[in-house]
Amino acid sequence: MRRLLTWLWLVPVPLTFALELLIGSGWALILGNVIAVAVALPILIRAQLRPGRSARLEWAVLGLLAALALAVVAATLSLTALWLSLVTLAMLTRASSGRLSIASIVVLAVANIVCPLAMADGLIYALMVFGLVIAAIAIGLMMRSNDRTLIERQATATEAERRRIATELHDLIAHEVTGIVVLAQAAGRSDNPDLRTTALTKIEQSGSRALEEIRRLVSEARSESRADASQVTVSGTVPDPDQETASRTPVASEPQALRDRVAAFGGTAAITIDTPTEVAAQVWPVLDRVLVESLTNVRRHAGADASVTVTVTTDTGTLLMTVTNGPGTGGIGAGSGTGLSSLQVRVGHLGGRIGAGPEPGGGWSVTTRLPLNPQDDDRTGENR
Repeated sequence: MRRLLTWLWLVPVPLTFALELLIGSGWALILGNVIAVAVALPILIRAQLRPGRSARLEWAVLGLLAALALAVVAATLSLTALWLSLVTLAMLTRASSGRLSIASIVVLAVANIVCPLAMADGLIYALMVFGLVIAAIAIGLMMRSNDRTLIERQATATEAERRRIATELHDLIAHEVTGIVVLAQAAGRSDNPDLRTTALTKIEQSGSRALEEIRRLVSEARSESRADASQVTVSGTVPDPDQETASRTPVASEPQALRDRVAAFGGTAAITIDTPTEVAAQVWPVLDRVLVESLTNVRRHAGADASVTVTVTTDTGTLLMTVTNGPGTGGIGAGSGTGLSSLQVRVGHLGGRIGAGPEPGGGWSVTTRLPLNPQDDDRTGENR
């Protein structure tokens, strides 16, 4: 239906041409109409099929000027040439990109206003045509503005998709890569062949998981980018990349998965979960992402030998998770801060808060507070 409406400007062309043939307006006017239709109409149709290109519309202006000149000879207003001129002015204004386009708009507009002056009572017709010319240019400016807005929204959607992929790469891949680096360092410093074999096996497993995640992201990006672009085109809205990431990322859906994360970390890591109150399902995936990022940072900054304590409790409608690590022998180096920034956005979407800081006796602590039922929490809407 929308595509059909964009071609409605073609309907008046045969009607005006047939009307001027029936009333017998003279050979000069009929010849002018034939030139206008033969020269301008194919160019306008081509421009409609490929909007944004004005290179050939100037040739349509030349044909219309010839038709208007013949209308002056006939001392009669050509409705066909006038209508095609208005359509050309709108398309030229929409796609104008240089001095030639602007000059063509001015010349065609002036020619249509001056042409009726050759008629009896031409001043009245000239004023009428003046109003129509202004309306056609205004319509062209409106379409030009809509085109720019659409381009900006598409660019925003593309950037949002890039941010989403970057966030997922950091959240899902950084944990595996950090583990690979730590294991490689341990294997390089050890003379124990059994330890080296175990480390290489775990490195292979972590690398395989990372590759699977990358393949999944690539396959999802192809379909999701098209879906996001169509959402921008149809509804005019740009999806929130952080909220989309939180909903699409495959993470924990129950407390047992948190225990598995801590167990996989190894060493002296321990977790205590005490949640007698029912917790909303969407809270656990966010806690899992916080835990993964926290454990990754422990490996990166303190080292795999650092002690880790994880506690999950409830307090007056709030779920509290604290991840505390003691001092270690040192990790692989500093991070970029991207992980904590991403976690703050995710936790904020559920109306929660996250904080991190050093412990008095050495080490680091990450504290996360989330409402037990985010959908009932007034802060959820504020954080979005």
